[in-house]
Amino acid sequence: MRKPRPLVRGSVVRLVAPCGPVPADRFATGVQVLAGFGLVPRWDPRLFASDGFLAGPDDERAAELLAAFTADDADGVIAARGGYGVMRVLPALEARAADLRPRLFQGFSDLTALHLFFLGAGDLVTFHGPNVTTLAQADPESLRRTRNALMGLDREATFRWDGLQTVTGGRAQGRLVAGNLTMLGAMMGTRHAPPLRGAILVVEDVNEPVYRLDRLLTQVALAADAAGIAGVVIGELGARPEDTDALVATIRRFARILGRPVVTGFPAGHGTLLHPVPEGVQAVVDADSGVLQVVEDPYAS
Repeated sequence: MRKPRPLVRGSVVRLVAPCGPVPADRFATGVQVLAGFGLVPRWDPRLFASDGFLAGPDDERAAELLAAFTADDADGVIAARGGYGVMRVLPALEARAADLRPRLFQGFSDLTALHLFFLGAGDLVTFHGPNVTTLAQADPESLRRTRNALMGLDREATFRWDGLQTVTGGRAQGRLVAGNLTMLGAMMGTRHAPPLRGAILVVEDVNEPVYRLDRLLTQVALAADAAGIAGVVIGELGARPEDTDALVATIRRFARILGRPVVTGFPAGHGTLLHPVPEGVQAVVDADSGVLQVVEDPYAS
């Protein structure tokens, strides 16, 4: 895997909108957060374009992404927001994969499709973490870890999580693959399918009824490469409070079928908690003690 360099004070980050229309108020708040980190956010005015449920036509969103990963004036790239759309521009990125530079990229939710592209065709370590608009609602610990992840600070502590809840015990090491559960399911069977063999899978979701979450987890358990999964780390799944018991039963059934270490309670989701996770690097999950620890440096030396 190619690795990006960490950002420093004064680093230019290109903000891109490859998904849904960007809300200006939350975007402005997120830009202030990035500036407070000492970074220099830049974006094209087309970022606020709208074309139905998309932030402008496919060709414009693809061109914006390509410019961000090939231009000389950018050290990092951060998604403005999620919402459906990234899948539609992947063919344009495939055609230019050799031109994309290994710069730090962060985003989540629908950006899962872009992370999977970079895990495969792009062969690049990226960060599953807050979009610009997500920074407007992030809790202090998520903001602290986001700053550290973007700038390569306190690496061991930034990428260690204690207090996770055991579903199935055991210890495993594997390559981190993090993403939105719905998008991971949508990408299965495509040429950018989640690389499950040898993976520690970190998943989150939002606003899904329990039967859909059951269907998605069952899809993972039935995947052709499911036997190669090293372990699963489950974050917030967005089920209604009254469905908690049903969700717990669904996760237990999934863990029993999978037969690998499984933990819950990871701080990732569509609420205030979202800790950055480096994609494509080695990590160890100890489900007996409830710990996930990244054991490979995600940055270029």
